[in-house]
Amino acid sequence: IRKLGTIIIFILLFVILTATVHAVVLNFDDIVGPATLTGSNYAGLTWELGNIGHGGLYQGEWVIDDIGNSDWPYSPPNNIVNGFGATLMGIGFSTEVNVLGAYFAGQGTESGWTTGIRVHGYRDGAIVASTTWFSDLDDHPDWFAISLNYVDRIVVESIPVLEGGGYYNMDNFTYTPEPTTILLFGWGSLALRRKCRVQEDDSKENAEFQ
Repeated sequence: IRKLGTIIIFILLFVILTATVHAVVLNFDDIVGPATLTGSNYAGLTWELGNIGHGGLYQGEWVIDDIGNSDWPYSPPNNIVNGFGATLMGIGFSTEVNVLGAYFAGQGTESGWTTGIRVHGYRDGAIVASTTWFSDLDDHPDWFAISLNYVDRIVVESIPVLEGGGYYNMDNFTYTPEPTTILLFGWGSLALRRKCRVQEDDSKENAEFQ
């Protein structure tokens, strides 16, 4: 009976957690630009340095322009830009997530707009999946359904078009925490509770025997 009760509790926990996991949407509007996210822990994520970008001089950084200078944010005033047009830009998560997507547009002058973006998903340091190329990059932000699940890091790759750089901006970056991670914690708690009950019952039996 107790085992059945534990299973029922686990099922209820699964239903409740999966129903209450909400998408995280980062629109970067709480930041006063200009600002550099690379090296920060903004929103609990790791914003990585990119590869060498436009002109072959500097590593790319995730940056936010001055208010009013961001090109075509989906939700004004801010979006995030691959500084120096770096073609490989990473974002790390503290746990596994499902990356749903984001709005992308060209950044700066049209001659510097990348012609394509794809995203690679990683888990435990190994690449596990990649998207197809997204090419709808212009002066209007469009939704790119990234749909990479169970990943703890992503790398956004862009096609270079201008001296090794390919510029874009990103807005309303959206992901959900992976419910399985939360459930493992819940299952562990239930297992510990069951172990304590068994030990308590054994103690009672030993006391009665004595």
